[in-house]
Amino acid sequence: MGTGTAVVLVASIPLVPVALTSVLGGAIGQLSLLVLILVQDAAYVGSAVGFARLRGKPRSWQFGLRPSPLLRTTGIAVLATAAVFGFEIGFLELVGVGEGETDALGTDGGFVAALAFSLAAIVVAPVAEELFFRAFVYRALRNRMRVWAACAINATVFALVHVQYLATPVVFVVIGVFAVGACLAYEYTGSIFAPIAMHAAFNTLATAGTDAGYAAPIGVGMTVVLACLVVPSRLRRAPSPFPPQLRSS
Repeated sequence: MGTGTAVVLVASIPLVPVALTSVLGGAIGQLSLLVLILVQDAAYVGSAVGFARLRGKPRSWQFGLRPSPLLRTTGIAVLATAAVFGFEIGFLELVGVGEGETDALGTDGGFVAALAFSLAAIVVAPVAEELFFRAFVYRALRNRMRVWAACAINATVFALVHVQYLATPVVFVVIGVFAVGACLAYEYTGSIFAPIAMHAAFNTLATAGTDAGYAAPIGVGMTVVLACLVVPSRLRRAPSPFPPQLRSS
């Protein structure tokens, strides 16, 4: 019970940067956002590692930090991304919500602000949130239940912590579907780099064309996706975070 309460409290941290940066603007506001998200996401990662240590010394492969077959992993990540992105376009069109209405944060403070916002949204958030919500929370759920039940709970929690979209609640559905796609990508690749690349790609699409412009978001996004291809190849081979008996359930 105590661990569950702690997870909920950590997951509610996004309230802090959203609330504080709402009163700031321009480069100062976006640089503040970057710092706050760094602190927030350090709490995510620190909490995941701290909870894992309760069961012994955590290994990097237990968080999906491991290589996986490149072509298969890339194929699964691309398929999951295309499916979720297609759902997003169709669903928002069905409910009559334009893409511009889903942008809860943006910047008009020049290139420095755009770069700070892009680093926060496309680098820091995807890495830390995937390590926490997929590598830690989803795997913990999978130790106790089947794939779709774990996906559903993970998606619900992940959607609800994005409080910046309260003004457009239909976006929670899109975020939840993305979370399911990320969980399945993690499930079937055993590598956290697949959902990180997905997350970075989605945040790039959400950021590019807003007040942040195109250059900074696209440049940062392409760098993250490339890193998700290169970094795993430099890691040692390691077991899957999902043992055979778990993957079969």
